[in-house]
Amino acid sequence: MKGLAGISLIETNDYLIELSMDNHEVIENAVQNFKLKLVNKTGNPASFKAEGNNQGRVEAIFEHDLTAESDAVFAGQFIVHEGEEPSVWKTHPSLDVKVWVNGEECELRLGLLPKQPAKITGASKVNLSYLNQESELEMEVENNLEEDAVFHLSLPECDLVELEKQEYRIQLRNKERKLLKVPFIVKKYGFYQPEMSISALTQNGEELSFTCRPVGIPLKSFGQKFGGESKDYWHICNGICQINIRKLDYKITAGRNDSVNQPFSFFVPKLGKPYSTEFSKAKPREAEWFTDDTAITFKLVFKSEAFPGILAALYTSLYGEGLVKIWSELTNEGSKRYENLFLSQPLYHEMQNPYFPLENEVIEFSNVKELGFMEISAESITGNWFFDNHNGEPIGFCWPNSAKSNPDGWQFYYQQETGCLEPGQQVVLAPCYLSIGAFRTWEEMQQFAGVTAEPEKIVKNEKTLVINRGNPVLKDQETAEFTLKTHRSSYLNGTIDVYLNEDKKLSAAFSQEQELKEYRANFPIEGIKPLSLVKAEIKLDSGKTHANDLLLMPRGAIRIVTEKQSGKTVYSMDNGIISLKAAPDFYPGLFSLSYKENEWLDSSFPEPVAKGWWNPWAGGMKTIPSQMSVFSLLKEKSSAEFINVKDSYDNEWSVLAIHTKVAQHSIWRGLEYTQYFALLPGVPILAYWVKVIDAGGKYLFNEKWITDIFISGSSLKDLTLTISDKGAESAYQAGVEEQSFVNIDGSHISSSCSSEKMYVIKSKDAELLGAYMNKEAFEVISERSAAPLAKPGFVVFDERSFEGRTLNNLHYLEFR
Repeated sequence: MKGLAGISLIETNDYLIELSMDNHEVIENAVQNFKLKLVNKTGNPASFKAEGNNQGRVEAIFEHDLTAESDAVFAGQFIVHEGEEPSVWKTHPSLDVKVWVNGEECELRLGLLPKQPAKITGASKVNLSYLNQESELEMEVENNLEEDAVFHLSLPECDLVELEKQEYRIQLRNKERKLLKVPFIVKKYGFYQPEMSISALTQNGEELSFTCRPVGIPLKSFGQKFGGESKDYWHICNGICQINIRKLDYKITAGRNDSVNQPFSFFVPKLGKPYSTEFSKAKPREAEWFTDDTAITFKLVFKSEAFPGILAALYTSLYGEGLVKIWSELTNEGSKRYENLFLSQPLYHEMQNPYFPLENEVIEFSNVKELGFMEISAESITGNWFFDNHNGEPIGFCWPNSAKSNPDGWQFYYQQETGCLEPGQQVVLAPCYLSIGAFRTWEEMQQFAGVTAEPEKIVKNEKTLVINRGNPVLKDQETAEFTLKTHRSSYLNGTIDVYLNEDKKLSAAFSQEQELKEYRANFPIEGIKPLSLVKAEIKLDSGKTHANDLLLMPRGAIRIVTEKQSGKTVYSMDNGIISLKAAPDFYPGLFSLSYKENEWLDSSFPEPVAKGWWNPWAGGMKTIPSQMSVFSLLKEKSSAEFINVKDSYDNEWSVLAIHTKVAQHSIWRGLEYTQYFALLPGVPILAYWVKVIDAGGKYLFNEKWITDIFISGSSLKDLTLTISDKGAESAYQAGVEEQSFVNIDGSHISSSCSSEKMYVIKSKDAELLGAYMNKEAFEVISERSAAPLAKPGFVVFDERSFEGRTLNNLHYLEFR
């Protein structure tokens, strides 16, 4: 306890002087006793004088002046007046006594821990308040006296609240604590902190009176911003969100409620180098709030002792959306020139499902196994942000691009350079931002942090298994390479078993002594299928995980045909296992998609018809822009051609391209776009995407591409949609009743007439993959932003049942 360290005993060969009291914990405004002991070892009379050295809150009633011939004990009294409650970091008040022996002066001191007669803390259970509705303040009242007492509490009138009653009486035994409930009606929004007048009447008739403002609660509502001060915190409120700054050490927490216990916290910055922790124990020169149209800001100003002349102003702003902005301002008020000061901002975060930009990739870490900052290598961080799904509450953080980041132990730091700071000069450092729900996804956080290019949506797991260098398409090769990599700082230690279509192809072991962050090997691929599933069982230390991937092995050739059917020019493409057909004169889309000669598209070819509430209806599979009906689409001109297109891994696909020029539609007049339907030889996968040739001057940002696929069976009732929903599988029969589904990612469609299954894999940029059923139709619907080049979606056929999300690794394939 700071302040207790004073000289309370002095002993020489001639004398011993000791200042003592029974208990360092003292009650404010109550008379306390102490003793001053003198031991005279000389046997000769000594001139002795003592008096209280009154400083600050402590008033000593003590004065002696005499000749002491032998040992003596002097009794004294003192009072500690009301004042700030001391903390473990701040200097405590002390009892000081000056002593003269034969004219030689010394000073004795005892540190004190003052307490009020009662300890009172309180809070409200309500995060948001509503005008003219009843709320309640709950206060814990604890008797600090050594005897039983009756406490009378008086609360003043206030324009923020209307109290049910202002006077309360509570009887407490020695050290007893009771809960007192104070109901009130909310009249105005703001920070309610009543200054209470309290009297304590003890059993022996002594009465102690004191005032305190121990309880402060925010009366928050949407659009309301204000600051306030309670016993232990400064508070910043804006709408539903709140920041709490602890007076003890200036630790900052923020959340969408009033709890001071939050998973993310800032600590007070350090000036350097070398870095000083002085601000965490210093008393601020200033503490104030100010507001503007969008935010409320709290300012703390500290004067540095470690760097004389430097004044540090620390700012914390809170926006109503849940965005916290923190920055610092340094002013050189001295005469010394500082060549290069540094400011280090430490913080802490309890991460539950974090995303980090590491080695130019976005890595998702476990939502089960906690990640500590010490497990992240500073050299691997290639972005200025991280994001966390914390119990469903998204938390994001970004620091200035110019700052140097450093995970260190259980904390994270970023360091800023100030450059040269001349006398009289001021520098404002770039801010950091904490999002407490302002950004709901890591992509939004990444963009806010300053990523100018389109954010990468493929996320890799913290234990990354990469097959064939990320290319799912195999060439003429006998083995495939796999790489296992961990993004935690610990080395790989365990085993891996690799399976190809359930056949074990490789087992390997690695130990921590090998100091491997990455393990690479080849496994044989004999017996591979056109679509093969790769599974890896990974045991690392005490944990066991599974990773899934897929490999595609093209075989054979693509056959393309143009012919007349029912008076229409039909474009057909067949890869030996999948066949597709389109007739642009009929409709700009596929009207046939068959796998092993089983048709999967429901179409009205060769002419549109009326079906249910669709009129006209052509069915099949197509992509069109939003706000455009089938009726309008049929008025436009379309054409088709066969081309070859390479993907991002230089794999060549055969493509049926359908071009549409819009000339009639009032919204989309001038639009030219192409639908691409792509196949690999012998592989049961259809890739499809859209590219804008000419937007016709149209702004695409708020528009969407709508893809629909009408599914066919010998009858609709033969078809079943199987969906994985929160770990359980549910099957829904088509053609029975009207049903709508908003998320069928990972699902598959099966037919009672065939063994194969149809997996519709949503594109990487898809905002919706849903389905609609009634007695006449079964439609799969995909929506995505109308970008000039859409990401590919995929239709996969296979006889096996597996989790459809296993096929999401197809997202690594993109087309130019």
